[in-house]
Amino acid sequence: MTGTIPGRRGTRGLVAVLVMATLVLVAGCGPSSKSSAAPPSAPASASGAGCQQVGSVNFDKTKFVLHAGLAFGAFHHFIYKPFRGGTLHGFGPLAKAGLAGLFTVHELKVAKKDAESSPTLCKLVAPFDQASAAISSQLGKIKNGKATDQDMEGLDGLVGKVQNGSKADGVEVPDQVPSDGQLASGGVG
Repeated sequence: MTGTIPGRRGTRGLVAVLVMATLVLVAGCGPSSKSSAAPPSAPASASGAGCQQVGSVNFDKTKFVLHAGLAFGAFHHFIYKPFRGGTLHGFGPLAKAGLAGLFTVHELKVAKKDAESSPTLCKLVAPFDQASAAISSQLGKIKNGKATDQDMEGLDGLVGKVQNGSKADGVEVPDQVPSDGQLASGGVG
């Protein structure tokens, strides 16, 4: 015997497999070399326009659930719920809401690319664009504490449209609250 502990060899192999699987998944969350832009002649809201990229992302539904869940969680946890609770004031909460807004827009864009790759979710492209554009346009009001009830209800309605649309297509996406580090970095993947 060479001084090895019985059973350690199998454990090392399992750890190596898990590390490799994690690296493959993490690397897959990065930017794709394939273009995801629709041709200029095809409007984003046209039926099937978002389905032109089907199959372009590996693990599209898994990545969609991750990125969309983080977007929904960031919006609800750091923007909508504090606004509704009356605690969205002062430098700290407003700064975090601003970061959350930028994070939400980024994650919605990444989730949209994932949705475009899925034959089940590709028709959700237009609601993603609407939610991203609305949050981007209201970001200044949110960061300055000047957003109104109507502004926030409109944003929540658009975010809800994407979240409920994916659920209706059989892919439920629960809110996932991003960490402070994820907010500060601007997004995942």
